Amino acid sequence: MNWLDYKKKFEPSKNWIISNQSSSGAIFWDEKGKCDPWDHCECLIALAIYEEWEHFWKGVNWFFTNLNKDGLIYAEFQNEKPSKFHYESHHAPYIIIPLVQASVIDEEQDYKKILTNEQLIKLENIFEVLNDFKDEDGYFYWAKDSNGYSDNSLITASMSIFLSLVAKDKSFPKFNTEMWQEKFNRDGVDRSRFSMDFYYPFLAGIKNNKKEFLDLLDNYYVKGLGVKCVAEEPWVTIAESSECVISALIHDNENIAKQIFHDIQQFQNKDGIFPTGYQYKMEIFWPEEDSTWTNAAVIIAAHALSFYDLGSNDSSVNVFLELRNFFKSN
Repeated sequence: MNWLDYKKKFEPSKNWIISNQSSSGAIFWDEKGKCDPWDHCECLIALAIYEEWEHFWKGVNWFFTNLNKDGLIYAEFQNEKPSKFHYESHHAPYIIIPLVQASVIDEEQDYKKILTNEQLIKLENIFEVLNDFKDEDGYFYWAKDSNGYSDNSLITASMSIFLSLVAKDKSFPKFNTEMWQEKFNRDGVDRSRFSMDFYYPFLAGIKNNKKEFLDLLDNYYVKGLGVKCVAEEPWVTIAESSECVISALIHDNENIAKQIFHDIQQFQNKDGIFPTGYQYKMEIFWPEEDSTWTNAAVIIAAHALSFYDLGSNDSSVNVFLELRNFFKSN
């Protein structure tokens, strides 16, 4: 499909995201009023793709309003009020991704021209404060609370930070991959169980081997259904499947990207909305929810697929393909 066809097909998902945006601009997980700042940003990317500028900038303003003086944002909000009082290192920097998405899709939406001086200062502060999350080896602590920094570095969070840094400065941050296992496989947890920890290094340009991607994908991909969230669980999730599609495209695994995206189309319901996940042994949707960020991920993947085959100038209307072009040229 081209983007115009996809745009029509997924318009109900976009409209549902908007229906879950509060008057202040917060985009809730669903009608229950939970808001995760990273997921909020994922939804903003989808709104930028649809050029829903009123809702987009309202969401951007909410984000900046809720940043504290140190450039950090609480990990979760419930009905507009903070409900988790720690700060996750990858949350605040991710705002740069929707801002860049808006800029590349419409030059009139260039955040450098639209954000106020105060907001631009806050944006710079986000990335300055991010350095405080680094340990002596240059790895990012996952979170900070009133007791200090969490003695943990997570793959997906670190890759999200890396992607945000590249998007902001168009340069590769220094990252010592030789310490990967030592830093990430901690607390007795083997990180290779999680599909996000498999594909996010490819999404962030840290890994680029096409064969390695396909070999690792075998642990998670259920043909005809999508990508599992956790290797041993019979549970495919639509957001992970969509993000895996984007990761595949970044390193030219186009056929498998199209196949996975085709698989998950069966889960779009009669109202045009996608559920969070499907437990295929029990044949039930689980959890019993639809989530705005899941639907946003589908939109982003559809947009990336639509522009993947075009030249570099055309493909740059998608922020992840623009970053792909950067990875390839450096």
